[in-house]
Amino acid sequence: MARFRWSDIQPAEVLEESRAARFKPAWRETLLAYLGLRPGMHVLEVGCGPGTLAPYLAAGIAPGSVTGLDLDEDFVARARAKAEAESLQGVRYVVGDAYALPFADGSFDAVTSYTGIGVLQDPRRALAEMVRVCRPGGPISLAEAVAGLGGITFDGIDQLEGQETYPGAERYRTLRGRLRAGYPSAAPGVGSASWPVRALWALMADLGLKALELNAWGHVAAPDDRRTPPEERMKHRELEHVTFVQWLDELLNGKDFRVLSRDELLELRELSRLRRDWSAEHPLWDWEGSLSLAALGYKL
Repeated sequence: MARFRWSDIQPAEVLEESRAARFKPAWRETLLAYLGLRPGMHVLEVGCGPGTLAPYLAAGIAPGSVTGLDLDEDFVARARAKAEAESLQGVRYVVGDAYALPFADGSFDAVTSYTGIGVLQDPRRALAEMVRVCRPGGPISLAEAVAGLGGITFDGIDQLEGQETYPGAERYRTLRGRLRAGYPSAAPGVGSASWPVRALWALMADLGLKALELNAWGHVAAPDDRRTPPEERMKHRELEHVTFVQWLDELLNGKDFRVLSRDELLELRELSRLRRDWSAEHPLWDWEGSLSLAALGYKL
């Protein structure tokens, strides 16, 4: 069986942009407190993706350091290249498996993960590994963008299901839904019916973590907001469209018609363009937001 790579379903550019909206510099002190992190700590981030959170944390815990780990080699390569290009200090990246962390017991002062545990098929196993490599008394935190049942998500352009918000909206949602359902990749994530929010909290307690804390923070991205520079107006939608079309083109060029026919893939490609163009003319619909939770506990 081929090894799953998150970059196959969410390109690095899209992941970086979505995460950056949640890690604003003005929030750093608060978010560090949510994760139990302090200056001078040596921290492990499990599921670092293309390297968005690690530099953010490292800037707040200097002279400490952050080691980012991810199974996706493409993400790690991008993170390393960015760290070198920007001469980042206190950050390093390794390729590794969350189920078998390549570190000795008690190697880090603190261990954290953002949207890493919630998408795993066996979150207990991964969290147990996080506990193992953390020193006694150290903080272990799980931060997740909460979606679906029990969470809050909203996307203006696609919020009203069953309504033609933009040309072909219902058809776009139907085809895209079928396509994603046909390529299962990871667990549904925290907030889904099979992964309720309370399970995140209970899992930490079950593995022996103490002094538990639960915090939340939200973000809203509204491109027509007066605080958003005009040049950023369509950046998100354009990036979303381009990366989605790239995936469709890969399926078309590879003649992969297991889920959608060639005609349906071409139709979905055109509907994505119409969706992007419509959003440019209707900015009040072009907004989205979500809630993130940070669960914190300490190893005995």
